[in-house]
Amino acid sequence: VIWRGIRESMWANIVCTVVEAAGLLFIIAVGIKYWGGVNYLETPGDTAGGGIGSGITLALVLQGAVLMFFSFIGFEDILNVSEEVKEPKKDIPFGLIGAMILATVIYMAVAITAVSVVPWKELAASKTPLMEVAHRAAPWFTGIDSVYVGITIFAIGNTALLNYLMGSRLLYGMSRQGLMPAALGRLNAKRGTPQLAIIVLFGIVSLLILSGGVKPLAESTVLLLLAVFTLVNISLIILKRRESEPFDGFDIPILVPVLGALVCATLIVVRVQAAITSPDREASVAPSIALVIFVASYGLYRILKPKEVVMDEETD
Repeated sequence: VIWRGIRESMWANIVCTVVEAAGLLFIIAVGIKYWGGVNYLETPGDTAGGGIGSGITLALVLQGAVLMFFSFIGFEDILNVSEEVKEPKKDIPFGLIGAMILATVIYMAVAITAVSVVPWKELAASKTPLMEVAHRAAPWFTGIDSVYVGITIFAIGNTALLNYLMGSRLLYGMSRQGLMPAALGRLNAKRGTPQLAIIVLFGIVSLLILSGGVKPLAESTVLLLLAVFTLVNISLIILKRRESEPFDGFDIPILVPVLGALVCATLIVVRVQAAITSPDREASVAPSIALVIFVASYGLYRILKPKEVVMDEETD
């Protein structure tokens, strides 16, 4: 699908997203009647169950923030296909912000539904929490297990499709700016897709699949993304303070990147501390893996860094 082009990939993404959303909306629909039946301010450390108080700690809130951050990974990939959008200055900000707002509303509704239908202690112990919610809220749906297995397959496929698509475009863009080998910028003569970038990415993904456990890599990816977002926010602060920097398009107050950099940096500290103190060996090595990848990437950048970065690309 990715080899054929962005239009085919877009339609495949739409189909998969509709299936995923339908599954979540079903959970909300069958469980909304349970809303209001529990104390939503109860926390794991609150033995009295009376709400937010001495039982909740800052560390608990920050750990939850890291998990929430992980749920929103992927929205930034929209930027990687900006050059394939008809009106990127208008459509990209609208699409990015709109998608995040819509996803937030759905996530919050699903979370409220889940803890309303099934006690949070049971959800925490369950390996399939949403399935447990569906069983309790819709006992009449006898084939729900098979349906949600199918939805899960669509969700995994959709995530793989989008990351593969954005990854190949990222390699293509970096090659066009001289940050990666120029061969990765070659396009298929018929389809106009970055064929070599797609093949290289397929090889990398295949090696990761064959390597077996990817948990340490996944843990380190969260740290790396937090580091990237911290640097992006700092870069935006510098650009907004640079008088010679031309402005053309969407703008935000400087307070937004300042808060973004502070929040991401704080989450990095929380994540590293949690990994170091974790009894799980795979989780504890994540900071080391992230540091090695970061240093290696910076070293590679220094070696391949062009004398001048191409900002406006000519169409071949």
